[in-house]
Amino acid sequence: MKSQNLNKVTEQERIVELEQENKQLQNRLDQIRKRREKKKSVGFWLLKKSSVPLLGIRLKTSINNAISEYKEKKTVSVDTVSDVSSNIIWRITRIGLFGLFVTLIPSMILMFQTWLVINQNTLVGNQNALIEAERRSSLVFIMDNLFSDLSEELKYKGSSERNISPVLEARIASLSRAMKPYRYEEDGELIDEKISPEKGQLLFSLIRSNLADQSYREILDASDFSYTYFKDIYLGRGVNLKFINLSHSNLNEVNLPAANLERADLIEANMEKINLSDAVLKRANLTKANLRNSELLSADLTNTKLFGADLSEADLTEAVLWGTKFEDANLKGIILDNAIVHRQDWITFVKDSLDLKGAEAIQNKYRVKKQGKQQFILVVK
Repeated sequence: MKSQNLNKVTEQERIVELEQENKQLQNRLDQIRKRREKKKSVGFWLLKKSSVPLLGIRLKTSINNAISEYKEKKTVSVDTVSDVSSNIIWRITRIGLFGLFVTLIPSMILMFQTWLVINQNTLVGNQNALIEAERRSSLVFIMDNLFSDLSEELKYKGSSERNISPVLEARIASLSRAMKPYRYEEDGELIDEKISPEKGQLLFSLIRSNLADQSYREILDASDFSYTYFKDIYLGRGVNLKFINLSHSNLNEVNLPAANLERADLIEANMEKINLSDAVLKRANLTKANLRNSELLSADLTNTKLFGADLSEADLTEAVLWGTKFEDANLKGIILDNAIVHRQDWITFVKDSLDLKGAEAIQNKYRVKKQGKQQFILVVK
C-alpha cells in the first residue's frame, strides 16, 4: 500500500515536470514565431515601400488586380493581361529614359569641364604668344643699334670700299638667327602661321645699305631669313639674293625684277603675285611654293625645283625651263608663250608621264618648235 502511494507521487511529479517543459518549449516556439513574423512584416514593408518607385503605382495596381482576379476565378482575363503588359512596357521605357538622363548628366559635366580646359589652354597659348611677340619685338632695338654702328663704319668709305668688318658681319648674321618666327595680333586676332616681321626689316635695311659684294655675300651665307615677312614691297632691280634662305617666308606681291636668287631656298614660300621678271632662279628650291598669279617673264628657271608648286595663272612668257622639275606641280591657266624647254616631247612628258594639272590645256594651246641644235620653244598653235 505504501509502495503504491509512492509510485503515484512520483508519476504526479513527472507529469508536472513534463507540463513545465512543454510550457517552456511552447514559449520558445512562440518567440521564434514572433521573430519570423516580425522579419516577414519588415520584409513585406520594405517590398511594399520599394515596389512603388521600382514598379510604379499603375504597374503595382495592375499586378494586384491580376492576382486578386486569379484568386477569385482561378484565371486571368485578356484585358487584365494586356493592362499588366502595357504597364510593364511603359515602366521599362520610363526607367530606360531615366537611366539615359542620369547617364548623360556626368557626360555633360565632363564635356563642360573639357570645354573650360580647352578655353583655358587657348588663353594661356595666346598669352604666351603675346609675351613672345613682345620679347621678339625688343630685338628691333638691338637692330637699331647694329645699323647705327654700320652707318658709322661706312661713313668715311667710298662707294667702291663698302666692305664691313667681320665682327659686324657676324653680329648681323647672329641677329637674323635670333629673330625666331612667332604669332602676333593683327586686327585684334592672332595670325594663323608663325612669321617674323623683324627679319623683313633686317633684310630690307641690309639690302638698302648698298654693301660691297664680298660683305653682302658673307652675311647672306651665314644668316637665316626663313619665315621672313616681306609682303608688298619694292626692293629695286637686280637685287643679289644668291644662296639666301627664304623658306616659309611671306613674299606676297613683292617686286624683285631681275633679282639673283640662284640656289636660293624658297621651300613653301608664299610668293603669290610676286614679280620675278628677268630673275635668275637657277637651281633654286621652290618645293611646294605658292606662285599663283606670279610674273616670271623671261625668268631663268634652269634646273629649278618646283615639286608640288602652285603655278596656276602664272605668266612664264619666254621663261627658260631647261631641266626644270615640275613633278606634282599645278599648271592650270599657266602662260608659256615662247618658253624655252630642253626636249621636243616636253608637252607630252608633262601630260602623260607627269600627269600634271593643266597639262591638257597646255597641249591644246601650244606646240613645240625646234630652235637651235638642242633648244625648243613653246609656241601658240
